[in-house]
Amino acid sequence: MRKVFLLLALCAASFAGANETLVFADGLWRRGLYSQAAAEYESLLKTLPEDIDRTEVVFRLAECYERMNRYETAMKCYRTIADKTGGERSLAARLRQAAMLLALKRPKEALTLLETVATAPGISKDLRTAALYRAGLCCEELDRPGDAVSYYNALVRQGGQYASYARLRLALNFGQSGKSKEALALCEQIVQDPEAKAQHEEASLLAFGLAYAAGDFERAAAEARRVGEKALAKRQYLLQAAWAAVKSGAAAEARAWLAAEKVRSPQPTDSRLWLEATIANALSDRTAARTAYERILAEFPDGACAAQAAEAVLILQAQEGNAAEWLALYQRVERGLTPEARLGLAPLLLDFALRAQDRTAAGAAAAELKAHGTPEQAAESAYRIAWLDSQAGETAAAGEAWLALAQQWPGLPIAARAAYAAAYAFTQAKQTDRAEIATRLAITSGDPAVVPDALMLKARAELAENDVEAAATTLDETLARFPNHASAAEASYLRGLIFFNAKDFAAAERCLEKALAFGQEVADGPAPLSHSRRTDAALRRAQCLHALGRGEEAAALLQPLIALKDTQTLAPEYLRWLAEFQIGRGAWAEAEDAAKILADRTESAADRALAHLYLGRAAEGRGQRATAIAAYEAALGQGQPLETDAEAACALGTLYAAEGSHEKACAAFNRAAAQANSDTASGRTLRAKATEGLALACAALGRDAEALRADMGLIIFFDDPVLVPAAFRRAIARLEAQGRADEAETLRAELKQRYPDAE
Repeated sequence: MRKVFLLLALCAASFAGANETLVFADGLWRRGLYSQAAAEYESLLKTLPEDIDRTEVVFRLAECYERMNRYETAMKCYRTIADKTGGERSLAARLRQAAMLLALKRPKEALTLLETVATAPGISKDLRTAALYRAGLCCEELDRPGDAVSYYNALVRQGGQYASYARLRLALNFGQSGKSKEALALCEQIVQDPEAKAQHEEASLLAFGLAYAAGDFERAAAEARRVGEKALAKRQYLLQAAWAAVKSGAAAEARAWLAAEKVRSPQPTDSRLWLEATIANALSDRTAARTAYERILAEFPDGACAAQAAEAVLILQAQEGNAAEWLALYQRVERGLTPEARLGLAPLLLDFALRAQDRTAAGAAAAELKAHGTPEQAAESAYRIAWLDSQAGETAAAGEAWLALAQQWPGLPIAARAAYAAAYAFTQAKQTDRAEIATRLAITSGDPAVVPDALMLKARAELAENDVEAAATTLDETLARFPNHASAAEASYLRGLIFFNAKDFAAAERCLEKALAFGQEVADGPAPLSHSRRTDAALRRAQCLHALGRGEEAAALLQPLIALKDTQTLAPEYLRWLAEFQIGRGAWAEAEDAAKILADRTESAADRALAHLYLGRAAEGRGQRATAIAAYEAALGQGQPLETDAEAACALGTLYAAEGSHEKACAAFNRAAAQANSDTASGRTLRAKATEGLALACAALGRDAEALRADMGLIIFFDDPVLVPAAFRRAIARLEAQGRADEAETLRAELKQRYPDAE
């Protein structure tokens, strides 16, 4: 075009109008106004002299025709250029002519032209690669995939602007031939190539489709995110993007794609509503899922998803747990269920019918399972129908049904359960003979989940009949064979009672100890005794220990094993012990409960003071400083000197000091030091702590003389390996600060002598 412009510019002034027409036409062409541009180029060709080269104008005119889909006219122009000119422009015209032949589904003619262009001597790399790429497209149209792949591989090796196009075509070929992995790798190469930006979207869309078809939903979801909503909508891939997202665990993302699809196409379909329900389920939005299923049933009752929706809405309704509502819904949608779904839902139908005590619905479910289900399902349904009878008060009838089941299907796991259920039902109905038959059947089943319960049922029956010897034998067998079964604690307790009543205290103590050892619920382990039995076992074991001369163990045993709710009936000495015990193990709430009961119930000032002391300790343990201070102050406010005063005052001083109330701290520490009993080790330790606290509080108040005096008191009167060396160091530092170096040195020497490892 520049060549034409220059030629025209050099023409005589009469050609100035032609130049202006050319510039104008080019401007129209650049703006995509091809029809108007073509008219200008046609006008220009009519005005140009014969001796002026018209090649570029004709070429541009041909491009306009091509863009206007006037392929035959465009090809005529290109043929004119190809026939009358030579070199690069002629080859370019042939290339364009071949491209239109390909668009017109004439690949054989196009390929002939393209091979001519591609093999022309001296052809530029751009024209050659363009010809090779279109030759590959022609081979695809001609069902010559091997030749197409050869052309594309050649382009990939050469690089350049068509390499990414070739990779894209190769990826398509690989995808169509089932080589998804290779196709996806090529797509990724294109997307990662900054020179191939024009193909990024197409490559990502292709990768999305390949990954989705291969079931690689995580990859498909990632490609959907990369390509974006606009491109997905253009290819109508939004629903697939939503499926990929929800199947890869990105349900919120799936909901966004679905919303975009609803905007693109507002008319719902049953498959889209099914997708909406799937997404809602993934987001735990049961209301939205239920709405989608109900819409499928209402709007597409004969659609492909209707049966699935009927089943799904029943499963959702089951989560509500309302038996009557579920049964009503089942009646409404039952007609749309497939036979497979009806059988699959029969256990649910049975379950809800049993809950609603609907014998008719339960019978229908049982009949379905018996007719089409497995023997296990048939037996299970019979078992549960018998349970419904037992709930209705027909205990003996239920027992007979369970016994019949156990005898009919002895090889099924449920047979043992049925035998035990029958034994229990007959026991309740006081049909001893039938109970014995069923119990024996349960025990001989060998089922470890049933046998220990059956043995326990047998033992209780023997105890009820006062056959102690038989009961003891049965309990011994239970404990020997099933030491960790849920009934182990109960069996140990009952065996202990038998020993206790026989005054075999040593054996009784061992059994009761074992019964009490199961102190909390453990999955698949022994269940603990009930509270009342646990208390009884503790009391009886304490009696055994006492009888065996182990009184201290007996006293210690009772305290932690009796629940706190029983403390209202316990004596103050027990409450004192219990509070102290709970404080020792850091159980602050339990200690506080015991101390409060002691404070409320006792008439003794000493016990009240002690209770408040315990309350203070418990509050300190919880970090409740203000509550602790109030409790310690109450301990000191009993109106008469008590043994607990020194400890309460010392604790109070420590808390006052911690909150910066050093004057109060000094008073409290002085009181503690004065009232501590120096005749006992604990009293001396308490006095030493109070003296140290006094020294520190005085120092905090700037009362150096009093602080020094307190530290010297620690040094002179006590020999604590921690408190005394610290007092030495404080006194030495204070003396040095006062310029009393000789005195400080004397103390330093004494410190070294008394505590050589302290410095």
